[in-house]
Amino acid sequence: MSEFTKIDYAKPAGDRVCIGVIGYGFMGKVHSNAYVKIPYSFAEPAAKPRLRAMCGRDGTKVAEIAQRFGFEGYYTDWKEMIADPEIQIVDVCTPDNEHCAPAIAAARAGKHVICEKPLAMKLGDAKAMAAAAKDAGVKHMLCHNYRFLPAVRLARDLIAQGELGTIYQFRGRYLQEPGHDPAAPTEDCWYASGTRSGVLLGIGCHAIDMARFLLGEIAAISGLVRTFNSSRTSRDATKTERVTADEANFALVEFTSGAAGTIESSGVSTGRKNEHAWEINGSKGSIAFDLEDPNHLHVYTDSAPAAIRGFAAVSVTDPSHPLQTLYLPPGHNAGWEYGHVHALHHFLRCVVKDEKVSPLGATFEDGWRIQRIMEAITESSRTGHKIQLSDDGHTV
Repeated sequence: MSEFTKIDYAKPAGDRVCIGVIGYGFMGKVHSNAYVKIPYSFAEPAAKPRLRAMCGRDGTKVAEIAQRFGFEGYYTDWKEMIADPEIQIVDVCTPDNEHCAPAIAAARAGKHVICEKPLAMKLGDAKAMAAAAKDAGVKHMLCHNYRFLPAVRLARDLIAQGELGTIYQFRGRYLQEPGHDPAAPTEDCWYASGTRSGVLLGIGCHAIDMARFLLGEIAAISGLVRTFNSSRTSRDATKTERVTADEANFALVEFTSGAAGTIESSGVSTGRKNEHAWEINGSKGSIAFDLEDPNHLHVYTDSAPAAIRGFAAVSVTDPSHPLQTLYLPPGHNAGWEYGHVHALHHFLRCVVKDEKVSPLGATFEDGWRIQRIMEAITESSRTGHKIQLSDDGHTV
């Protein structure tokens, strides 16, 4: 007869890494959820997160969220949290315009740093963040979570193995609909309210990162940026505000490899909830992906017999595919959140095992290069000229 044996959780159970998360909004919750799930999503996780503290300005709200996810405590001042000697990793999930200062302070304090995208609002801040992390010698990662979806990683592998032959074309887009109705209040259009970051900074950065991750650096850009609704009324109808954020943008891009393509993002694409989709065409085959169907990579290859040649929807849920969470059997689909689970687990492994974050993870170096591309799109739209980029990301 079996007896109940109590588990002693005070005993060390592998490497533990102490985490501090700044921000309790959408992304603060997403990152916290990923840390909670890492220990049971992997048979042998690289490290087990210890959720030391969450930080937010509103003490009542941050206390409630921190308790929900099992943090040991909370702070209402990020400077005090960074000074906490227990914390090894600072995870910046603040609004876009508040990434720079805490990320630099954390790096200078010797903390490893994760930052939500975009890295910053301006190129100068992005470069300062990258420089601070490099000078401090800490690990740093920009959380472009879509790099860590199984279908995306399989696509990168197929390209690297030459399965598509010479790459000709890339077509990428990130489309949402929150501002499609001119009568929609400002507060309901995330890109026009709050930090007023705009669509390019908010989701266009993901499409740009995906293009670079799969095909390499971009050498030249011709851009078009549009704001279709120049003003919006507040939800309570008490004021009308001028909309300064972009609502859609389009770019014709040339890669250093010789491939060419298009990248677009929009907040006024009626009917589109969260379509992050792309297609790549090569001399021997093509691949296509849509975030709204994250467990399939659509693959076409000339090597298939002519009678059955066509795009095959490959279910990327088999143990032979990249980035499988081991407790899910084949055919049991992983959801959107697992991009963050894999991304943050990758960073923990890099910290514990002293491995490089790149090329699989995006670094702050990637962040400022993406920032430069976004500013080049805006500059091209303003001037009507194609923008050439040098190898170091500057305008030629």
